[in-house]
Amino acid sequence: MRGKRVSSASIAQGLNRFLEDDRHLLLAFEKDARGVNLRAFKGKVEGLSLFNPVFSSNSALYVRRMFAKGTEIVLMLRPCEIRAYVELQKLSQMEREGIVAVSVDCFGAVSSKDEATEAPREAQAEKGLFRDFTHGRFACMTCRERRGVVGDAGVRVDKEGGLWLCPYTEKGEGFASLFEGETGETEAEMLPEGASPPEAEQFNTDMAAFSQDFSKCILCKNCKAMCPVCYCVDCLFNGDDYLPKGDALLNKVLRAGSTDLPQGKELFHLIRMFHVSQTCVGCGACEEACPQGIPLTRYFKGISERLQGLFSYLPGRSLDETLPYVTFLEEELKDAED
Repeated sequence: MRGKRVSSASIAQGLNRFLEDDRHLLLAFEKDARGVNLRAFKGKVEGLSLFNPVFSSNSALYVRRMFAKGTEIVLMLRPCEIRAYVELQKLSQMEREGIVAVSVDCFGAVSSKDEATEAPREAQAEKGLFRDFTHGRFACMTCRERRGVVGDAGVRVDKEGGLWLCPYTEKGEGFASLFEGETGETEAEMLPEGASPPEAEQFNTDMAAFSQDFSKCILCKNCKAMCPVCYCVDCLFNGDDYLPKGDALLNKVLRAGSTDLPQGKELFHLIRMFHVSQTCVGCGACEEACPQGIPLTRYFKGISERLQGLFSYLPGRSLDETLPYVTFLEEELKDAED
């Protein structure tokens, strides 16, 4: 793979060239006295942080709200966030025109619910922070693709902690021209190492355990609101059938008899699992948003990856790879188990 050897300083300089245009924006991470946070940069880059060791939300959630004709936006985000952006493209929730998606090698993250971790600036320090993943998020420990190899370009880290900018598309080639650096062949092995597929037993598909874990659900639907690929404007669960009010709730209880409240908790999560199963990027934003501490990732990601495995599909891997549900191949599932 060919790339351009760059540094943190040359990346900032190239991004400042891009932001000289008043209609250009950069969505990336910024480090300041508060820590590392997502920021929309306009005009100039200050305090850019390529790595963010604390996960609070999937930034693709905000990307789908920012689209406007005539604006060019560079996304410099984690691979799971760029993969969510790619899936939103396939679902016709965004237009590719005007967006350059750049994935950055990710070494994992801790939850924003945990004590804040000071973000290291250098790649080697970041690598050391998450060497064994013993205090990382479950979603990061089971991540299928932590490498910056998705989108239009990627920022890769070599074994010495050096940075490479690697273009993957024609749009990525144009973006790479903004940066100064020597072009050459990247190392055969980069950081982080390619993640092996997670073991099935790491996930949970037992219905008895499911009922126990989800009994704590208060049906706040934060998981739905913060999922980057759960995009429907008119959600099924906003209707009276699933959120009965007043006499409707009273009549439903009178017909059904004694019942747990709120009603429909398990049905809500089961339908949502089906809805996002083909496009779930496994980022764990749903679990991050849950106020009840329900281990959503162990269920949602487990079901999603089983289904995606049937179709040999990795969400966000390529814009040219169509969604399994809208693709017909003869005898596609002949070897699938019931």
